[in-house]
Amino acid sequence: MPKQYRTQDKYFKRAKERGLRARSAFKLEEIQKKFRLVRDRDMVADLGAAPGSWSQVLSKWVGPGKIFALDLQAIEEIAPNVLIYQVDITDEAAVAAVGAGQVDGVVADLAPKTTGQHDVDAYHSAELNHAVLNFCEKHLKKRGYVITKIFQGEDFQQVVKRAKKKFKRVKCFKPESCRDRSRETYIVGQGFLG
Repeated sequence: MPKQYRTQDKYFKRAKERGLRARSAFKLEEIQKKFRLVRDRDMVADLGAAPGSWSQVLSKWVGPGKIFALDLQAIEEIAPNVLIYQVDITDEAAVAAVGAGQVDGVVADLAPKTTGQHDVDAYHSAELNHAVLNFCEKHLKKRGYVITKIFQGEDFQQVVKRAKKKFKRVKCFKPESCRDRSRETYIVGQGFLG
């Protein structure tokens, strides 16, 4: 029997204590600890960045690098090295400010508006992941990395297969800080082939 769903778990409390905008920052920290992708001076595109917790953490890791925080929702200012754009990541004209082949990494904690129907939500999550991979094709430097959230479902393997054609190494990883009930996992791609 699954554990009772609690909105204010230990990660929620830790996020508040550290001044982070959301508990999801801990997922990124776990991924970084395992894969060591983000480096000092990196240029990183944070897709679906609102409310900004991933950009908060990234801004410290990249130091004098830059974070391009993109989301349909407005995001409050984070740090001088975080450039915020209220845009749709599938609109090429809107994301032109990032520049072609300019980022070292793409991170995406994107999720569709959930319906409660697992198959429908998983399908929309896969669509978002295809959009992330499309973004990588245009904006990611050769040998760059991607971290993208996906809901497991019928189209999961198709997205992983596509990622394997674009990156030298691809792993799926579920951080401990994901909620027990969650069907989300992260696709981590290293060594973008261009």
